[in-house]
Amino acid sequence: MSGFVIDEFDREIIRLLQHDGRMPFLTIANELGLAEGTVRRRVAKLLDEGLLKIVGIANPFKVGLNTVAVVGLKVDRGRIEPIAKELSALTEVRYVALSTGNYDLVIEVVVASNDELLTFLVDKLSEIPGINNTGTSIVLKVAKEDLAWEI
Repeated sequence: MSGFVIDEFDREIIRLLQHDGRMPFLTIANELGLAEGTVRRRVAKLLDEGLLKIVGIANPFKVGLNTVAVVGLKVDRGRIEPIAKELSALTEVRYVALSTGNYDLVIEVVVASNDELLTFLVDKLSEIPGINNTGTSIVLKVAKEDLAWEI
C-alpha cells in the first residue's frame, strides 16, 4: 500500500461514482460543496493510487455469453501462482482467486454455450499442468450483483 489516506470527501466521491461512473465532476462538486477542479484532482489521485477504477460492465447474458460457471480447482500447491497466472490469461476466465477450503483456486468462466464450457473444461484446462481436480457449478440466474463496496 502507498499509505494514501482517504477522507470523507474521497469516500463520498467514490460512493457517487459507484452509483454512476459517468457522473460529471461538476455534479459531484455541487453535491459535495467543492470546486470542480478539486473533484477532478481527487479523482485523478484515487485513480493513480489504485483506490478507484471506473469501467463499463456488460451483462454477459445480454451480449450472447449465456453460460456462466464457477469452477473450483485443486492444484499442485507449488504451482498455485503460475496456474493462477495462466488462468488469468484465458479470455473465458473473468475472475481468478486463490482460496481456502475445498479448492485452491476459484475461477469464473463466461462463454456462449454449454458446449463451449465443455471444451474449456476438457481441452483448455487439461493443457495447464498441475490442475488435479475441478468442480463446476453453472450460474442459472444472478440474483444480486453489487460492485459498489462500502468504504
